[in-house]
Amino acid sequence: MVLNILVGDIGGTHSRLAQARVAGQHVSLVDVQRYRNAHHSSLTGILTEYLRKHAYHPRSACLAVAGSTDGRQVHFTNLDWHVHADALARELGMERVSLVNDFSAVGWGLDALQTRDLCFLQTGPGEAEGVRVAVGAGTGLGVSLCVPQRGRYRPLSSEGGHMGFAPQDDEQDRLLQFLRGLHGRVSVERVVSGPGIVDLYRFCAREAGLGEPPLLAQTEPPQAISQAAQVGGDPVALRTMQLFVRIYGQIAGDVALLARARGGVFLAGGIASKNLPLMQAPEFLAGFHAKGRFSAWMREIPVAVVLDADIGLRGAALAAAT
Repeated sequence: MVLNILVGDIGGTHSRLAQARVAGQHVSLVDVQRYRNAHHSSLTGILTEYLRKHAYHPRSACLAVAGSTDGRQVHFTNLDWHVHADALARELGMERVSLVNDFSAVGWGLDALQTRDLCFLQTGPGEAEGVRVAVGAGTGLGVSLCVPQRGRYRPLSSEGGHMGFAPQDDEQDRLLQFLRGLHGRVSVERVVSGPGIVDLYRFCAREAGLGEPPLLAQTEPPQAISQAAQVGGDPVALRTMQLFVRIYGQIAGDVALLARARGGVFLAGGIASKNLPLMQAPEFLAGFHAKGRFSAWMREIPVAVVLDADIGLRGAALAAAT
C-alpha cells in the first residue's frame, strides 16, 4: 500500500511540514518547509499557510508534537499551544488528523534511516533484534524506547526527559544546587536542552568568577554559545559545551541501562548533529561509559548521531502508515 499524507514535526521552537509518500519502510518527502512558532499565533495558521502556498489538499495528516498526547489532543510542554486533532481536521477540511509524540515519531523514523544518515561515536556488537533507544536534545529532551515487533521497531511512549538529574562529581553537585535555585526540581531536560545550555553557561561563568556573559545578549544564545565553543577563544563557552556533552553522555547511558539497549543508542534532535565535533570529542563517551560495574558493558552498545533532520517527519509518516 502507498500512502500520501501531510506530515509535521511540531517542536517547541520550530515546526516542519512536508508531503510524504510511504511505500513499505521507504518514505519520500517533498516541499519540506520550516516555520518559527513565535511568528504564528497557532498551529492552524501554520498549516493553513503551508497548504495554501503549495496548493495541497490532503485527506489526512499525522503530526509529531512536542508533548504528551493520546493521539487526539496535546498541550505542548514548552509552547503555550493546545491542539485538538478533530477540531484541526474540521478547520483544515481533512478527513483525519492524528497526533504522535515527537520522540515516538523519532523512534518510528529509525526504521527509515540509511547508513549515510548516521555518524557513529561508538560501534559495538549490539544485537540485531535488541531494544533501541533514541535520545535527543532540542528545546527540550526527548526519549524514545523502541522494541522490536513483527519485523520493525515500535516506540513506547515516554517522558524520559523529565527524569531527575543525578550529579556525578563535585562540579555537578554545585551545578545541581545552582539549577535548583532557578527551577526547584531539576530534571535532565533542565540541563540537556537549548535552555539548559544557557543555564550551564551562566553556571560556568559564575564558576570562573565572571559576571553576566556577553553571549547571553545574542538573539539565539544556545547557538552563539555552541558556535563560540567550536570556534575557540571563549573558555567559558568551551567549558559549557564540554560539561553539556559529558552530561548528555551520562543521561544517554542511564537510558541505555534502563532499556538494556543492545540495539543501539541514537542521538537525534538538532543540537547533536549541529555540534558533531564536540560530540566526537572524548567527553560524551566518557560520560556514557562511566557506569561503575557496567562500564565494560556500555562499550558494547552502538552509539550514533542521527544526521537526518527529517527523521521526525519520516517517523510521523511511518506511524500513520502503521
